Amino acid sequence: MCEICDGMTPEQARRAMLHTIDRCGWALQYVESAIDDRGVHPAFCYTVGLTEIDCPEVVLTGRVADQSAVVLNELGHRMWHGDHLEPGERISAGGLDLFLVQVRECESWLLSAVGLYGQGQVSAVQAVWADCQGRLPWEGAISSTIVQPLLGPPPGGRIVA
Repeated sequence: MCEICDGMTPEQARRAMLHTIDRCGWALQYVESAIDDRGVHPAFCYTVGLTEIDCPEVVLTGRVADQSAVVLNELGHRMWHGDHLEPGERISAGGLDLFLVQVRECESWLLSAVGLYGQGQVSAVQAVWADCQGRLPWEGAISSTIVQPLLGPPPGGRIVA
């Protein structure tokens, strides 16, 4: 459950996030999956706070909270210590093979980060994970974008299904 669902006010949740950023360098915001009349919305998690060190925030879609935290904390740690993550880069973190994609609409996905830093001030990369055969969503015969929606263009600019 989210902090607000557990009884915090929005201001208390904001202060808790700022405290985590001050203490750790970044915080994580996990958004649970949902199903509504518009379809299936897979879970996603993203960093909040890397903007303060002129790095992109990082988003991971379609993974459970614990695994998302491992991956994003490892990537956050790397950036905090000077690594720069760039779209088009292939890396690994938390036991996953990842490809970085530029997030097109941060305002639609990273609400907490945009709320803290302002519209137009946040950039992000999506850490797109490879399936168990090592294929990225645009490389397989069956696209996995239902579980892992792409928040930006893959190499070549379009998904090949």
